[in-house]
Amino acid sequence: MKLNNKILISNSLLSLFMLVVTGIGTYYVVNTTIYDELDFHLLQHKFDIQQQLQEDPGSLDEIRRLGGLGSYEWVEIHDFDQGIPIGSNNISTIDTVRYSGVSDLAESYRKLTTTLSVGNDIFLLEIYEEVAAWDKISMTVMLSVLAALFIWVILLYIVNQFAFGRILAPFYNTVDRLEHISSPSQVGDPFPEPNTYEIRVLNNALNTMLTQIKSSFDDQRKFIQNASHELLTPLSIIRQKAEKMISDADGLTHNNIEKLHEIQQTAVRLTRLSNALLLISRVENRQFQMDDKIHVAEVIEQVLHELEDFIHIKNLNIEKDLSRNLVFPGNKELIHSAIYNIIQNAIKYSPEASKIRLFLSEKETGKTELSISDEGPGIPKELIDKVFDRFRKGEKLSDHGNSSPGLGLSIVKSICELHSLDYKAENNSDKGVTFRILF
Repeated sequence: MKLNNKILISNSLLSLFMLVVTGIGTYYVVNTTIYDELDFHLLQHKFDIQQQLQEDPGSLDEIRRLGGLGSYEWVEIHDFDQGIPIGSNNISTIDTVRYSGVSDLAESYRKLTTTLSVGNDIFLLEIYEEVAAWDKISMTVMLSVLAALFIWVILLYIVNQFAFGRILAPFYNTVDRLEHISSPSQVGDPFPEPNTYEIRVLNNALNTMLTQIKSSFDDQRKFIQNASHELLTPLSIIRQKAEKMISDADGLTHNNIEKLHEIQQTAVRLTRLSNALLLISRVENRQFQMDDKIHVAEVIEQVLHELEDFIHIKNLNIEKDLSRNLVFPGNKELIHSAIYNIIQNAIKYSPEASKIRLFLSEKETGKTELSISDEGPGIPKELIDKVFDRFRKGEKLSDHGNSSPGLGLSIVKSICELHSLDYKAENNSDKGVTFRILF
């Protein structure tokens, strides 16, 4: 999940939490305020009745008669029964049926129970105030506040999404560029310096680190290219002189001739290594034209024809399906070299009379996959993820001979990356290895 989305979700959850807390708090405050107002109204009503009776004690019967006619409140006056202290005011909320003959449904009322003095007589005064209407008002206020806050949360989310998108845009630009850097050669221009302090510090640190890495990589690449190029001439001289001495072997002992053969073979291996390093260096430096129209099936047939003798020597069975017509732009010479190295590898490690499978097939993504499988010993698990690295040869694989410098699959890797092709190697479930290139 992206940082922007995490921030937005966190803010939204926090806002919703505050929305719930605010709603509950609003309901409590409004409810408390309403009940306080009801209690004040009940006491005020008692005060009005007491004042009227003081002015006109004979109006007691009229108050009793009219007290039950109110829509939302009513008054009952009874003889005092010593149930409560004189002068006390007891307020409570009760559920009662006002008109039992009309309805049996109990309603909620706020009730004031107090005493009333009329001359020398004491009466019990009960004043009822309906609560339902006030509860509706309280609920309406709370829902209105919640609705307003909910709309505010939505608007805040939309505004934050836009604001965070603008604020974090430089950070995401940096992340997007980093995702496309898989080698020092892809570093490109320095990261910009945005206004945001933290992102500016991050970009400056990345610029310093990547500049150092690219500089070291360029120095290493130049050294390999120069060293490989400089080695070719003396190696060629050594080979020629060794060949000349072998061809004119009169006067040389058998032991000397064998040593000359060893020198010649060593020079050949070093020449092959230098050529491989030069090829990798040229590929990484992008010194090849990429405008050929490559028919992959034709390239595979050419490679099989070139390796035909080795296939016959080991009596290998080639199973292939190259019916898919795949044409894509690139450098034909390099693609030929990559496929050659993989098939040569499969031949080298395949047991005699075994099978090598070559398939061009369309994947669900619409891309075409070239798979080359053998029935060899496979690749040790500890090396399977590093098999395309330079000079990576496992002890189990080196039993087949040590003439290879261990650069064949590294050449495949460089060529695939130059053409932006996906590649991988994986052990088969039974035996052997499958190399895949996704075009």
